[in-house]
Amino acid sequence: MPEILRPTNPVPGYDNVSGRQPINPQDPNTNIRNVVDPTRVTRGDQRSDQQQAGDASVSHRVRYESNFLTFLQRMANAPDSASAMLRLLQGQGLQVSSGITAGLAEELKAFLDMLQMDEAQLAKFLQNQLMSGQRFGGALFGALRNAFQSSQSEMFRTEILQFLRQYSDWSSTEHLESRMLRTLYDMTKSLPSHWANQLTDMAAKMENGIAAHDRQGNLELLRGQVFPLISDYVRRTHDHGMARGLLSMLTLDIVRYENGAENGLIQAFRHLGSYNIFKADLASLSDGDIMRLLRDTEFLKASRSDNFTQRFIELAQRSLQGEGGSAAQDIFRSLMSSILINESVYMPLQHLMLPFQWEDKAVFSEMWVDPDAEHSGGREAPAPRLLIKMDIEGVGPFDLIIDSAAGGKTSLQVSCPQQVAAFSGEVSRDLTDILTRNGLTPGDVRVSAMKRPMNISDAFPNLFQEVKNGVDVKV
Repeated sequence: MPEILRPTNPVPGYDNVSGRQPINPQDPNTNIRNVVDPTRVTRGDQRSDQQQAGDASVSHRVRYESNFLTFLQRMANAPDSASAMLRLLQGQGLQVSSGITAGLAEELKAFLDMLQMDEAQLAKFLQNQLMSGQRFGGALFGALRNAFQSSQSEMFRTEILQFLRQYSDWSSTEHLESRMLRTLYDMTKSLPSHWANQLTDMAAKMENGIAAHDRQGNLELLRGQVFPLISDYVRRTHDHGMARGLLSMLTLDIVRYENGAENGLIQAFRHLGSYNIFKADLASLSDGDIMRLLRDTEFLKASRSDNFTQRFIELAQRSLQGEGGSAAQDIFRSLMSSILINESVYMPLQHLMLPFQWEDKAVFSEMWVDPDAEHSGGREAPAPRLLIKMDIEGVGPFDLIIDSAAGGKTSLQVSCPQQVAAFSGEVSRDLTDILTRNGLTPGDVRVSAMKRPMNISDAFPNLFQEVKNGVDVKV
């Protein structure tokens, strides 16, 4: 009897056990012909996934299985976030009559009112966005960074990285709790009522635990009740769909939630203190003093006062869930896509979004900063570079590169609309005066008409070299 589970067609004579002979492909009497040349097989879209790294004729082809190159493709095809944000600031199609619910329309109006800024408010908003994007900024992490770079001990460097992971997970506690709770409620939507009711009760218990800051109780609830419940559901129903997928996501968040416990963070910090990284003696600090030290960072202060980010996320979530109508969904889908690409593990730049209303005009600005520029290339003196893109309602797009050259001079390269470039001499003099008033030494200041928008890779030509040679992982 033929083996029906074999993935290929049975070979003639295969089932004749007593007379079976090994097949020799080189035997001219073997009646087997390979009618397909595997080197000539192509996909319908003319794409080939075969790796031919040693073939110079195909070395230029894109490796489609590479996550890094996929990221580059997505970045190149990213939607225009500037036009999407300007539509949001101008309120185009964002009325109740266009499909937005009344409650969301009111929140959108309050959000846009918050972006009406004068010069002082804009400076504070920019500073807060910068600080909230630098989790490892300040004197404490500066000392750790210097110790990591100067140490030759792999064990010591590993311990620093472990502490940073614990600090990152601890400082993300509110985010992790919110996401785990949302995952539980999402699970209830995919379960039959008998299971959903039990999970809803557990989610309510976790809400109480979060309010009481009971991390250990929440972990016991998740490990001792939620996991057995969903595992039992999957085992009985063989449902390998949404519930099982969400459980996998929940597992990753639980690991980070447990790793961010205060006791472990304090122990890791005390252990680093024995290496004489810090100038002051930390042995006399109590546990409470250490936690106050870790809480007193510019990042956490800025994060707690960052109303813009929190309100933007809430509006995006509600709009994408259907409350915003097609216009709002399109706007927030484009913006979230841009944000996720710029926050990818492959993007080594700090990315900032700065939308605001200046007098009667809507303005959207994006900024990319290389936080490691001062440590690159073996240079002792800092040489940071910034790329700023700005789109002003009724005027057009601007590209600005700020570069700190050798000798402490600051150079500016501005690409602007044609009608602004007609006054390039005046604009150049004004920019030079601004640099001087802020204590900077002006270098080369150039203003020219924009021929095409500047790409990130144009502003940072060596941007992805280190990432390209790194480990290609999917996160």
